[in-house]
Amino acid sequence: MRSLSDDQFVEWSHGIRRSDRSIFAELFEATYDGLFGFARSIVRDPQAAHDVLQDAYMKLWQIRESVDPNRSLKALLYQMVRNYSLNHERQRRTRSSESIDDSLTEPAASGDIEGEVDTIALSQRIHTWIASMPERRREAFVLSRFEGLSHDEIARVMNLTPRTVNNHIVLALQDLRSRQQAFEAESVRS
Repeated sequence: MRSLSDDQFVEWSHGIRRSDRSIFAELFEATYDGLFGFARSIVRDPQAAHDVLQDAYMKLWQIRESVDPNRSLKALLYQMVRNYSLNHERQRRTRSSESIDDSLTEPAASGDIEGEVDTIALSQRIHTWIASMPERRREAFVLSRFEGLSHDEIARVMNLTPRTVNNHIVLALQDLRSRQQAFEAESVRS
């Protein structure tokens, strides 16, 4: 969703307010993948992420007449997905006493080139490091670096000040840098 312009979201806001189904379908097609990735980063289950998005898009259609084109539709969508995802996690925890799996590891590639294997291993470590961050820091970092939201949009989604969002992102970057340096130092010793 990073490449979509603010003007495009304003146009979609106006269309949705007019109950234009083709505009809504266009918004859905353009934003689904980015929102799916965000939801999945919270609920960690593809089917649950699909369910969350279904609920969020249904709710957007239900409240379409109250969508304000002067406010960020992008931030509204992320906020809705965030809230539905957190509600899903709350309900899941209530139904089950199992702890949340904090790993974001990706499937390992079957490449036989040593450099590719190292790159994949580092990528998996980075995702694990991101997953181990405090929840709010991780969320701000993912919204900024993977979803392309501005600090102001993240502030609206997370109900924080832009300065607090900036602090979370700075701390996340410092944490990742220090972990990477420690990992590289450990690799040199081995």
